[in-house]
Order: sequence, then structure tokens, then C-alpha cells
Amino acid sequence: MSALECLQDWYLAQCDGTWEHDHGIRVETLDNPGWMVEVDLTGTDLENAPFEEFVVERLDEDWVHAHVVETADPVRRRFEAFCGPRSLTEALEIFLAWAESPEG
Repeated sequence: MSALECLQDWYLAQCDGTWEHDHGIRVETLDNPGWMVEVDLTGTDLENAPFEEFVVERLDEDWVHAHVVETADPVRRRFEAFCGPRSLTEALEIFLAWAESPEG
């Protein structure tokens, strides 16, 4: 299965009639150029799971930075990945590997 198909399955598994109204996944472009992926972890099995920051710099178009952040108002925890224009699949795979790990 592709990373996009796996992400779709993860998203669908979170949908319970309530979660999807206030939480979700965002994928946007960056102007440097690149991609941003945000996954709201609030109310999921990953809400309190540890995540080790991931940074790889290969080429101008091939890099990924991923981490988990917590906001105070409202209190939310989210996975964020910023990556080069050719690294979106890798950013999704980093999230999915964590989501499928025993800690996730």
C-alpha cells in the first residue's frame, strides 16, 4: 500500500463522529519550495506517544524535518513535518512508521 493509502486508513480509523469535526490532517506547500504536513494527535493513540525529532538534509530538494509540538491554547499535540518538494512521501512514511510502532 502507498503512503497516501496508509494515511487515509489512519485518518479513517480516527473518525468516530466527533474527532474529525475538530481535528484532522493538513498538507500544504511551502514557498522555499517544499511541503508541510500537520497531523492533529489530540484524541488519538499518539496523543501522548514519544517521538524523537527527525532531521535529514540531503539536497536542496531532498530534506525532511519532523517533530511533535504541543500548543497551550487550546491544548493540542500535533505531528509536524516540513520537507523538500521531492520528500513528501518520506515525510508521510515517517509519520506512519511512528503511528505503527509499539510506542505509537
